[in-house]
Amino acid sequence: MAFTAENLEQTIRQVGEPIARALGVEILEVQCTGRPANPLVRLILDKKGGVGIEDCEQFHQSLRRTWEVLHPEHSMCRFEVSSPGLDRPLRELRDFQRVVGELLRVTLRNPMNKHSVILGRLTTVTDSGIHLIDEQSNNTEEICVAWADIAKARLEIKI
Repeated sequence: MAFTAENLEQTIRQVGEPIARALGVEILEVQCTGRPANPLVRLILDKKGGVGIEDCEQFHQSLRRTWEVLHPEHSMCRFEVSSPGLDRPLRELRDFQRVVGELLRVTLRNPMNKHSVILGRLTTVTDSGIHLIDEQSNNTEEICVAWADIAKARLEIKI
C-alpha cells in the first residue's frame, strides 16, 4: 500500500499511541515530509514534568522496531522524535490541562483592564476558558479568560 502524507500520519499514530502510553508519554504532533519513498516523520512527545532525551530515544527505538515488523515494505521511513520545547505554544484544551499550576504568558485579542498580555499562574481550565492568578500585580484575584479571547498562549520560562 502506498502512503500519502495524511494516511501515513494516521498509521504512525495508530502504531505509536500504544507505545507512547506504555512509556508514559503522549504524542502531540506527527508531521510527514519528504519523498513518499523515503519520508521523514517528525513526532513531538510530551508528558507531565517534560520529556527528556531518554524518553525520546526509548520511544524512537520502540517505534522503529515495531514499524519495521508491521510495515517492512516501508522501512525506509526516517523518524525524528523530540520534545515540544520549554516555551511551546499552548493551543488545545489538553495543552492547558497539562500545565495547570505553571506560569503562562497569554496574549489577548482585546485588552482586559488596559492589558493586552497577562502573565499569570494557571489555576483552572474549563470548557469556557482558563483562570489565572495575575503575577504582574499585587492582586491575587483570579482572572477568567474565555477561549475566544486568547490570541496566543505559551509557558513563561523564568531563568
